[in-house]
Amino acid sequence: MNAIDVQNISKFYRLYGKPSDRLREVFSRRRLHQTFEALRDVTFPIEVGESVGIIGENGAGKSTLLKILAGTVTPSTGQLSIIGRVAALLELGSAFHPEFSGRQNVYLNAALLGLNQAQIHENEKDILSFAELGDFIDQPIKTYSSGMIMRLAFSIATSVDPDILIIDEALSVGDAYFQQKCIDRMLSFREKGRTVLFCSHSTYSVNLLCDRAIWLYRGRIRADGPATKVCALFSNFLSEKSDSVQAEEKAAENKPSEATPVLIKSIILNGESGPITLKHKDSLDIVLEFESMADPAFCVSMGIRRSGEKYWHAVNMTHDGLKPFSGKGAGRIMLTYPSLPLLQGEYTITGFILDESGLLCHHKKESSPFTVVPPDQWENEMGVLALEHVWKVF
Repeated sequence: MNAIDVQNISKFYRLYGKPSDRLREVFSRRRLHQTFEALRDVTFPIEVGESVGIIGENGAGKSTLLKILAGTVTPSTGQLSIIGRVAALLELGSAFHPEFSGRQNVYLNAALLGLNQAQIHENEKDILSFAELGDFIDQPIKTYSSGMIMRLAFSIATSVDPDILIIDEALSVGDAYFQQKCIDRMLSFREKGRTVLFCSHSTYSVNLLCDRAIWLYRGRIRADGPATKVCALFSNFLSEKSDSVQAEEKAAENKPSEATPVLIKSIILNGESGPITLKHKDSLDIVLEFESMADPAFCVSMGIRRSGEKYWHAVNMTHDGLKPFSGKGAGRIMLTYPSLPLLQGEYTITGFILDESGLLCHHKKESSPFTVVPPDQWENEMGVLALEHVWKVF
């Protein structure tokens, strides 16, 4: 038996350039809006007692879908069937009256969820006990923090014994202690055979709470199946996307514009243009070749970093007493580290061409990587640098 049956649900929004375009469109009968598809032909059933996670990037349509299931938004097309009482925790505080106290909002929200006064009075003690707001329960909601609002909203939604519980990313504002209380309660809902829909960016939480997951991508279902499998697909997608963005950003950083007055042509490490391997405390010669297309003075700076981390060391030629370069033409400069105290890892050298003040970067370029292999006595060291040290026991 299905607790929820979604058939070809779509939701479209009209986007106007300015508010007056709505009225102008009515009278002019000309299209003055763009159509945004928040959801397109979404279809899925959810059986009674299932725990389903809704995952996806921001803007994928997750919140729109949950609002439709909660009954606060009407779909543009499609059919929806829900059996049982629904309690939804969507936008925090959206159903609370800011001037009412927490206790008054308990009665207001529970009534909206279908409880009569006697039932609310019977559940009041459990609601307040779970929320743990103390004397704040009789203070106006407008004085509450987001975490306090979440405590009260979650307590109300789960204390009215709903058949279907819908939660949209609300737990993210709670402290670790209360988050665990919420997770324990949702797990107890599963054990009682209740239906749970849980939207979260945390795949760990989805795997913990849900047997099944639905991945929304640009308003459509991209995957629907066991939570572990779908969450793994989503995590791999995010990882690949992050790698692609970083590669594009790196390429954009290193690509000079037509107006760049000085270009780094190459960075050569110990006479090699490709990757090299060094032992602990080996010397490193870095030769940077450049070409200047303009007359203004400029200087060279170089930095060492490991695997994309922060720069562990950086120097500027003018800070060390050298005069800036000036004039057009090609040139080269060498920086030598007589003894590198680096621990094991893969490192790169980044070269920078800066203006005379050192504030404006004309161009930067990263070298091929160099790998440091430490000697045996340093193999258990942690960190980046092998620093001389002495132990003394008293």
